[in-house]
Amino acid sequence: MLTTKTTRFRRAIVLTAVLGLVAAACGGDDDDSAADEPADTEAPAAEPADTTAEEPATAEEPATAEEPATAEEPATAEEPATAEESSGEPVTIDWWHIQNTEPATSNWQSVADQFMADHPNVTIDITVMENEAFKAAIQTNMQAGDVPDLFQSWGGGGLLQQVDAGLVQDISGEVGDVADDLTGVGSFSFDSATYGLPWKVGMVGFWYNKDLFEQAGLEAPADTWDGLLEQVQTLKDAGITPIAVGAGDKWPAHFWYSYLMVRLCGSDGMVEIAMDNNFERDCVIEAGQKVLDLVALDPFQEGYLGAGWDAPDGESGTMANQGAAMDLMGQWGPGAFASQLGLDNAVDLPWNLGWAPFPEVAGGAGVPTEGFGGVDGFVVGKDAPPEAVEFLKYIVSPDVQREISIDQPLPANREAADAVTDPNQLAVFEGLSQLTFLQQYLDQFFTPEVGGMVNDQTALLFGDATTPEDAAAAITATAGG
Repeated sequence: MLTTKTTRFRRAIVLTAVLGLVAAACGGDDDDSAADEPADTEAPAAEPADTTAEEPATAEEPATAEEPATAEEPATAEEPATAEESSGEPVTIDWWHIQNTEPATSNWQSVADQFMADHPNVTIDITVMENEAFKAAIQTNMQAGDVPDLFQSWGGGGLLQQVDAGLVQDISGEVGDVADDLTGVGSFSFDSATYGLPWKVGMVGFWYNKDLFEQAGLEAPADTWDGLLEQVQTLKDAGITPIAVGAGDKWPAHFWYSYLMVRLCGSDGMVEIAMDNNFERDCVIEAGQKVLDLVALDPFQEGYLGAGWDAPDGESGTMANQGAAMDLMGQWGPGAFASQLGLDNAVDLPWNLGWAPFPEVAGGAGVPTEGFGGVDGFVVGKDAPPEAVEFLKYIVSPDVQREISIDQPLPANREAADAVTDPNQLAVFEGLSQLTFLQQYLDQFFTPEVGGMVNDQTALLFGDATTPEDAAAAITATAGG
């Protein structure tokens, strides 16, 4: 994700594609919504959340996001509006969200009801939609200049387009008192200005079978890349398949390629890529080479190139049935493992599950506190009343985060840590809380076309069917860098 160091890129280009909104189009973790997982993005599609936030919900990935329609370009771009002080007059807040299943829908209604009870002058008009329907509707409204006061966002490239088109509001001056308590604010900030806040976050890391690791004489995934490759060989020597991956769905494999970019390019490098759309950098090419180095060790389950994520013979099924020792996946992983075995909760798995962060890479510009994952939040529209900002701050407050954490285990507000009680989710939450930078899934962060190409080139790398240089060039050509 971009941080406040980021400068806006290509304002003119943005105006012809106002809606680059790319959602985490899948669901399927044990507690998180479908918006959290990265989407299976066939070109020209873009990525989940998570939260999420998070990734895929079933073996079949949800439909990918369509290309944003071209908006008629105005003569000049409007500067994003700045939040004003509340007048106390009667106002209506038009709030769009995608929490369309129970208990999430009722939870959000209760949050709105409580805010209205505390603010008698405010009426909150809620529009609830399914993920894909939301993307279509918000695109239509954005092109017409009819922007909801508060609406679902995953930050990143889609939000940056809206910023440059003057469709969202700078709320920096009103949220400084809460922003420091939240993980993932950088996804909603550009040029030192903040346009929204996260309410849910997620992080990719290693889920590993402690029992299989112990059989091979290992304790946990290594904290260095070279050490991890050594562990791959150790596991193989013990007759254990080291890694499960659903390369047939593409997006699970892209976690490897993308996380290596984060480790090698660092936060500054990822910001630069977003600014100039140029992947033909040494750090990206090296990331591709390291993918090939991993593939050369033959560490994956049989049939991995055609395997999906959530299927008995796919990534989650392989892990659930102890067919592999580790899995690079988001926080929804344990829930999927449990579902494969017909269990209600991952704590009932018949083997011991652990979580570990992605390792450092020697010589890379990235550091351990720079992560990769997803974020769900809300952005304030250009004409929203000040009360919309107050309501957003209420949504991300610790008490509300605890309330909605019933079905969303990873609140963005670190003060709501006590709401995370599942030991597996708590491990991820603690990892998130240590981050200084969180890079959004690349097939969400960039436009659908670019996200689709990242996934396509990842699949080719996993099949040893392209070179790191050609992969970087293909993504750059699609991005227009």
